Amino acid sequence: MSDVSPSPQVLTRSLAVPQGAAAAALLIQPVLAQVAGDDAHPVSLSLDYGPALVPGQTVRVEAWVDRATRTIVFAQARVLAPDGALAVQASAVFRRVVPTNPAKEDGT
Repeated sequence: MSDVSPSPQVLTRSLAVPQGAAAAALLIQPVLAQVAGDDAHPVSLSLDYGPALVPGQTVRVEAWVDRATRTIVFAQARVLAPDGALAVQASAVFRRVVPTNPAKEDGT
């Protein structure tokens, strides 16, 4: 199966952290889902934490599609502290909903 290569796009947001490092998952998930697309549903999410974030601190959240096929999207994201330090790195896999063609299912 060949990869479908969407144009490289990085979604970047600056957000205030509501509560320490655990909030990173709440910040990353919506951003990853947005870059994966409306028809994509999460299959897995992996987070690697760096230095702890300070509640109320403004961070930079970046997300992009690393690779995509017709049915699977591999996305990456990261949270950068105000000094540019990597606070959280995320990898996610999404499954795209592929509409079925009823005509093909019944052999017509």
